[in-house]
Amino acid sequence: MGSPENPAEAGRRSTRIRAQIPIRVTSLDSATPFSESGHTLVVNTQGCGVRLSRALEPGLAVSLDELPAGSVTARIANCVPLGAGGQWWMVGIALDEPGNVWGIHPAPADWGPDAAIAAAAGTTGSTAIPTKSGEWPFRQFSSRGEFHPGKR
Repeated sequence: MGSPENPAEAGRRSTRIRAQIPIRVTSLDSATPFSESGHTLVVNTQGCGVRLSRALEPGLAVSLDELPAGSVTARIANCVPLGAGGQWWMVGIALDEPGNVWGIHPAPADWGPDAAIAAAAGTTGSTAIPTKSGEWPFRQFSSRGEFHPGKR
């Protein structure tokens, strides 16, 4: 297999899956009160992209609730407006502890138990994806193609 052509792909540590999973995002910072239910748009073992009704600051600590695995903690990685109206935001969220908290079965091969270990050994800090100004960051999927659970 060849090397990824784009730097965002090189930094990605597990396959992204388009999935609508119910979720509640709640701020853990009392200075930024926020709690909203929604659903994921894309997920992987390091985090997700969620459509929310307001922008959240990168670095904000949040709780992700109502997941198949219960509740987990995470941080806002990035936030970009969806469309010109500013009514919706695509919020990238990085899990504090990587894993398949989404309940995806069967999961891609790179989501196995070794994926969490490899992710933990990777670089720390923001997992924001470099994008062009105004570009939806989750438009770029794996060069291996999308994964569709249950399809062969």
